[in-house]
Amino acid sequence: MNGEKLGFSFDFGGSDRQDLLAEATRTIKGVTSELGPESAAPEAKAASPALRLLEELNAEVAEFGAYPEVLPLREEHFTLHQLPVPPRFADLSLKNDFFWVRLPINLSSQPNRPFNKLECAVEFNPGGGDPHLRPSARLILPDRKFAKLLEVQDSLSLHINEEFEFEAGLPKKEAGGEPGAELPVKGAIGGEVEAKAAGGLGFVAGPFTYRIKKAQIEHSGTGLEKVFWRITGAEFFQEDQPTLVIVLQVPKTLTEVKIAAALQAYHYFNLGAAGITELLRYFGERLKSFFEKGAPKPATTEWNISPSLGRSRARSTT
Repeated sequence: MNGEKLGFSFDFGGSDRQDLLAEATRTIKGVTSELGPESAAPEAKAASPALRLLEELNAEVAEFGAYPEVLPLREEHFTLHQLPVPPRFADLSLKNDFFWVRLPINLSSQPNRPFNKLECAVEFNPGGGDPHLRPSARLILPDRKFAKLLEVQDSLSLHINEEFEFEAGLPKKEAGGEPGAELPVKGAIGGEVEAKAAGGLGFVAGPFTYRIKKAQIEHSGTGLEKVFWRITGAEFFQEDQPTLVIVLQVPKTLTEVKIAAALQAYHYFNLGAAGITELLRYFGERLKSFFEKGAPKPATTEWNISPSLGRSRARSTT
């Protein structure tokens, strides 16, 4: 899917979700008022559950946290594990630094109406600079290449291999260890990439456990200044919170790195049971599409992660 352009399933087109929900509330109340309190029309009967749905949608949460988790990835993170330093990593490290970046996402919805799809887009140093000097996503998680493995198990042992790519299974020891000997997996930390907690201990590049519930995963290609994920499947949202990780490649000349992020979280719900089907014909096209596509909850933010890069402001930014 590297050549396929992915985008959000619903375009708010400059409108606001709260405004759409308020418009739906006004429309439903207007219809029931016109029909009268004693009406036996399907629209009048649907009004109460529909208004209750709108109240619940107003109360749910889909947002980014205050600041992403940022950890450096260095050669010693390989050598401390008796792992060979990937030649591609060594080559790129002459002009770039690498960082693990975990995006903080908080989702909360009604237990009877969980989110079942998440779309998330990020862009590094948006709108500025020479393209070849912009940060880029070298590796990402979740990655669709592990989708088939995750159909039969909800966690994988991963490591960064000699090609500087994520690989399932346990890595082989570097020369000097026993031939064919494998490294043990360090203790898994529930629901999150172990690098989140263990980066400072030196097993960022070594074996870690990545845990994810069954999901359909689509994403844009790596090596770009943008990343887009679409993750679908109710089981995925049974984790505490979604875990999205980027290994970020940052040119050494940069002293400022910003990340612009946007997400939309969607539901699957029965429009008939929610009382919406009978009322859809009273809605405008955008409002109708909003409900038919899962009443997405959007969020946007921008982070400046420059303080986490450990670089001097005196360095050139060109």
